[in-house]
Amino acid sequence: MPMEQLREMRDECREGENELSFERRLCQARIDILSGELDRRSGRGGDKNLVDRLPELLATEGGGGPGALPSRAPDFSIPRNADIPRRRVEEILGEQTLSRLQTLSNEELQGIIRSLGENENSVSAKRKKVQEVTDTIQAEIVRRYTSGEADPASALS
Repeated sequence: MPMEQLREMRDECREGENELSFERRLCQARIDILSGELDRRSGRGGDKNLVDRLPELLATEGGGGPGALPSRAPDFSIPRNADIPRRRVEEILGEQTLSRLQTLSNEELQGIIRSLGENENSVSAKRKKVQEVTDTIQAEIVRRYTSGEADPASALS
C-alpha cells in the first residue's frame, strides 16, 4: 500500500477515535450530572443545587486516580460529525431528561445511568480497537521511514 494511502487510513482512524472519544465524554458528563442529582437527593451533594455544582461535577476526571497519565494524549476537539454521537447519547438519555430531572424517580435516573454506562463501555471497546489499528498503521509508517523504504521528506510536501 502506498504511503499516502497509509497516512489517509491513519487520519481516518484518528477522526473515528475522536468521534468515539467525544461520545464517551458525552456519556460520562451525563452520568456525572445524573449521579450528582441522585447525590443531591440523598443529601450527599451538600446544600448546593445541581446547577451550582455543575463545574465541580464535570471537572472530576474518572479512571486511573489522581496523577494518572492517559496512555495517549487526549484529543478534546469536537469531531466534524459531532451530531451523530450527540444523537446516540440523546436517544439513551431521553428527550428533555436534563430539563425535567426533578420529575424523574431515582429508579428512572439509575436506569438511565446504567444505559449510559453500558454505552460508554461499548464505545470504549470500539475506541480501543480503533487505537490498535491506528497504532499498527503508524508502526508501519515508522518502519518504512526507518528502513529507508520511504523518504521522510515526502511527508512534508
